[in-house]
Amino acid sequence: MRKWQLGLVTALLLLPLAFSITPASAKTTTTTTAAKTAKTVKQTTPKKHYLIVMGHGAGDPGARGNGTTEAHFLRQYMLPQLRKYAKEVTHSTITFYNPKRNLVSDTLYHHQGSYNINKHTTVIMFHLDAPAGHGGHVIIHKKHPTARDKRLAKVIKKYVGLNRAYNGYSFRTNLRNCNVLRRRGIDYSLVESGFITNKRDVTHLKKHMAKIAKADIEAITNEQLK
Repeated sequence: MRKWQLGLVTALLLLPLAFSITPASAKTTTTTTAAKTAKTVKQTTPKKHYLIVMGHGAGDPGARGNGTTEAHFLRQYMLPQLRKYAKEVTHSTITFYNPKRNLVSDTLYHHQGSYNINKHTTVIMFHLDAPAGHGGHVIIHKKHPTARDKRLAKVIKKYVGLNRAYNGYSFRTNLRNCNVLRRRGIDYSLVESGFITNKRDVTHLKKHMAKIAKADIEAITNEQLK
């Protein structure tokens, strides 16, 4: 066989192999592109949004006891601490309903409030109980508590104690504002932090408020704070 014929045969045999080999630079480019795409997807995933609401207010004092009102106590003692620890959260977004407003009256009388909340938002409402009793509990929107509800109940149990009447939770369907949230498919928990009429409960709330607020934020977001 002549030399030129031998060269031609060799070239034809090597041709499929050449097409099957991907240059190293191409592999690197493909890997880099995939990594960038994955990073972009991760960065654009929205954070979970929580809206914290302090009960009553805007002329509605709520329950009364131990020289204060529910609306005043929640805003004077609890709200500043919740705001403090909400700033430390990194994997979620926490905002607060205007404390000068009343979510319930805004909802029921002005058709705003809960009607304006984004359906992807989780609402956490803080209240104090009355007229007589001890301890707190979580009002839930389903027959069985969520993992978040259970974490919130543990905070109440640790720092104030649970209301024996509910043993941590109560499923309610007769709260009109909560029914608006339920009908709109909005996830929520209503935290009864203790009895404003019970001196022991109020004393424990004041004494441990910073720890309670931190633990509540951790329970809501399921994120450990420093």
